[in-house]
Amino acid sequence: MIKHILKSRESITVIGALGFIAIIGIAQPSFVAFSNLARVANSTVILALLTAGVAVVIITRNIDVSVGSTMALSGIVAGLLLKNGMPIPLVVLLTLVLGAALGAINGIGVSIGRVPSIVMTLGTLGAYRGISFMITGGHSVENIPSQYKKAGTATLLGIPVFVWMTIVILVVLGFVLAKTSFGRKIYATGDNIQGAHLIGVPTKTMTVTAFAASGLFASMAALVFLAQIGSISNQAGMGIEMRAIAAAVIGGVALTGGVGTILGASFGALFITTATSSLSFLGVPGFWSDMVIGAILLIALFADSQVGKRMERKRLEARYQRAKTVPQEISNDPVNAGGAL
Repeated sequence: MIKHILKSRESITVIGALGFIAIIGIAQPSFVAFSNLARVANSTVILALLTAGVAVVIITRNIDVSVGSTMALSGIVAGLLLKNGMPIPLVVLLTLVLGAALGAINGIGVSIGRVPSIVMTLGTLGAYRGISFMITGGHSVENIPSQYKKAGTATLLGIPVFVWMTIVILVVLGFVLAKTSFGRKIYATGDNIQGAHLIGVPTKTMTVTAFAASGLFASMAALVFLAQIGSISNQAGMGIEMRAIAAAVIGGVALTGGVGTILGASFGALFITTATSSLSFLGVPGFWSDMVIGAILLIALFADSQVGKRMERKRLEARYQRAKTVPQEISNDPVNAGGAL
């Protein structure tokens, strides 16, 4: 049982995140106080949503480095609509549609235009950030209606409402990927896109849908950001895409595609947020956070590479064993051996 758990990438991430919290709690008991843990969970929401979207893209064997810019542009549009008095439900709906559309543009460029995903999303990273600057003129969007900002401070059972909402959303996404035909097609696209296409999987549609999901989750993060902070600028989310990718990889989502879960990616986001929060809590200068996250990412990438090599070796060994047994079975068959006739 324990051996099986330790082989699971997601389980290792979960144990690592909880273990890290426990270690910091021993050093600073106030860190594990309920109120502080609720604050850490609330701080994780934005990164967890971005990581979930990025994870879907990585599972298809692509990458999306534009989620920070997508979040900024979606949030700016939402902020301006709210300031102009548009009803909140309509603003939320339009923002989600915008985010999905921005993500779908990436997917179309990658699947139909055959542009490498890193190149495509680097282009839209700059383009979306530039559009944000043009819209705002370099100024922040402020004076968000107080009715909307109340959602950022609302709690249920002492835990922020946004935490509960994020948990529900991530559970639903995890179920869709793990238990539905759509999810199997997403994994098949990332595992072997040529093979998936041959068996009838609409790989181009899956790629566009994965990027649209990434944009959708980035727009969700934008709505949360707007409620929590109460304002947004064209600089919002700058650099957060690297943390989202790091969280996904730390959570066991393989950059080679076809492997990973939303549970693991979510705990990867929790791990990074806990690490940065604990360093701040302990009074460590902020610039150390990026160094620590970079080191964690390098370790995760190395571990991912080693696991990938081991899985490929086992796959080749299994194929070799099957190749050995087939001739033996044929030689033992009197019909094929020519003995019966």
